[in-house]
Amino acid sequence: MTEKISFMRRLNLIFRFSYTLPFFLASVCGSLFAYAFYEPPLHIVVLMPLVVLLLAIFVNFSNDYFDHRSGVDKSVAETRFSDAEDKAKALDSKLLEKIYWAGNPFDDGLVTDRQGKAVMALLVIISIALAVPIILYGGLIVILFGAVGIFLSYFYTAPPINMGARGLGEVNVAVSFFMLVFCSFYVATVNLADAVIFSVNILDPDVFTLALGVFDVKIFVFAMMIGTLVGLMRLIDSLSGHEAHVANGEKNIAVRIGLDGTVKVAKFFMISAYVLAGVMVYFNPVYALLFLTLPLAAKAWKVTTEKKDHWTIRSPPLFFGNAFLTEVLFIASVVTISVLGIGPLL
Repeated sequence: MTEKISFMRRLNLIFRFSYTLPFFLASVCGSLFAYAFYEPPLHIVVLMPLVVLLLAIFVNFSNDYFDHRSGVDKSVAETRFSDAEDKAKALDSKLLEKIYWAGNPFDDGLVTDRQGKAVMALLVIISIALAVPIILYGGLIVILFGAVGIFLSYFYTAPPINMGARGLGEVNVAVSFFMLVFCSFYVATVNLADAVIFSVNILDPDVFTLALGVFDVKIFVFAMMIGTLVGLMRLIDSLSGHEAHVANGEKNIAVRIGLDGTVKVAKFFMISAYVLAGVMVYFNPVYALLFLTLPLAAKAWKVTTEKKDHWTIRSPPLFFGNAFLTEVLFIASVVTISVLGIGPLL
C-alpha cells in the first residue's frame, strides 16, 4: 500500500473495527437481556462487552497475522481482482468499499510481524485485566467459558490446528457467536440461580466456586439464531478467496463442496435462521422486529442465485449487514419489552 493514509484510517485498516461490531453487539445482546429481566450487577453487564470487544480485535488481528505467515491472504489479494479497473468496478458503492476487506495489514506493510506479536500480547493482557472483576463475580464458570473462547479464537487460523483451513472455520464462528450471546447472559446471572456445584475455600471463595447461571430458553434460541447468521456470513465470505484457498491446499467447506453446493447450504441455514426468528415471535410479538432484515436476506438470496459479476464480493456485506442488523433489532426489542412491559400473547 503506497498511498498516504491518515492515522485513523491506518488504525481501522490494521484492526478492522467494522468487523468487531458483530462480536461486541452479540455480547451486548446477552448482557442487556440479563440486565433487563434479571438485574445482575451493572459493572458486570458493562465489562463483558468491553472484554469481548478487545478479544474480537485480537481474533481479527491474529487471523491476519497467521494468514500473512501462511501466505493465503497474499494469494487471495492476487487472485480476487484481475486489475485495478476490475476492483473499482466490483467496489462500486461507498458502503461496499467501507465494509469490504481492504487487504492484510501485514502484507500491505502497515504493521510488522514483531509489532503484531507485541499487539497480540498487549490485547490479551488488557483483556485479562478487565476480566478479573468478572471472574471474581462468576467464578470458575467464567474461566471455563473464557478458555473455550480463547481456544476457538486463537486456533481459528493458528497452527497446528488451523480450523479455518480444515472445514471447521464456519463451525468455529457459529459456536463462538452462540457463546458470545448466551454465555454473556449466563455469566451475568451466575449467583442469581442459587445453584452451586462445588466451592473450595481458597483465597476469594467466589473465584473457586462453580455455580450455574439461569437458563432462559428465549436467549438460548436467539443465540442459536446469531450463531447461524454469523457462521453463514463467514461461509459466504470465504467464497471470494476460493481460488486462493484451493491453491494453498486449504479444505474449508466451500473447497469441499464447491461454490454451488455452498450456496445451497447457505440458503438452508438462512431459512433456518428465520425459523428461529419465528420461535422468538412465539415468545413475544415484539421480536417480530427481527423480520425487518428480510429485505437484506432477499437481496442476498438473489445475488447468490444469479451469480453475476463479482457476486462472491457483493454478497458478504449483505450477510454481514443481516447479522449486524439482527443484533441491533434484538437490542431494540429487549428495550421495548422492558420499558413498555409487553408480555407474550399466550
